[in-house]
Amino acid sequence: MGKNTSHDPTYEIMKGKEEDLEDIVKLWVEIIEWHANIDSNFKLDIEGKENFTTMLRNAFNDLSQVVYVAKEKDKLIGFLYGYIKNLSGFFIHRIVAHISDIAVLIEHRRKGVGTALINKFQNEIALKFKATDITLYVHVNNTDAIDFYHNLGFNDRLLTMERKIE
Repeated sequence: MGKNTSHDPTYEIMKGKEEDLEDIVKLWVEIIEWHANIDSNFKLDIEGKENFTTMLRNAFNDLSQVVYVAKEKDKLIGFLYGYIKNLSGFFIHRIVAHISDIAVLIEHRRKGVGTALINKFQNEIALKFKATDITLYVHVNNTDAIDFYHNLGFNDRLLTMERKIE
């Protein structure tokens, strides 16, 4: 189930569980620290780790949210956290499947793990909720991730602009 036989047949993609939380949060913190090195706005808040843990714990019990993990044997090598957003009120009603967080350990990148996580999210959540799109945010300086998402068929849609107030 969830095995990727074309690249690395040793990992599986499955729903995350409470016992995966510590490893997921550890990988998430590594990703946040990497982002903080390219953009100081990503510096982790003192309660950030605890808040992320609580958010994931809540996701385990909410059918419109999901946490998938990629494991090699029993070792976590990646994860995806996503949820369903109902967009309506001002624009044509749309249901969007949003990837909030996705991360793969460096030594397991370019082996199909990220693609398998996204495909699992699309096939089991986006299609189940009849989503019209999958969305995600990626930092403009994270060119490897941008290339990865473009290769999977994602297109640039919105640009967030910012001006610091001194």
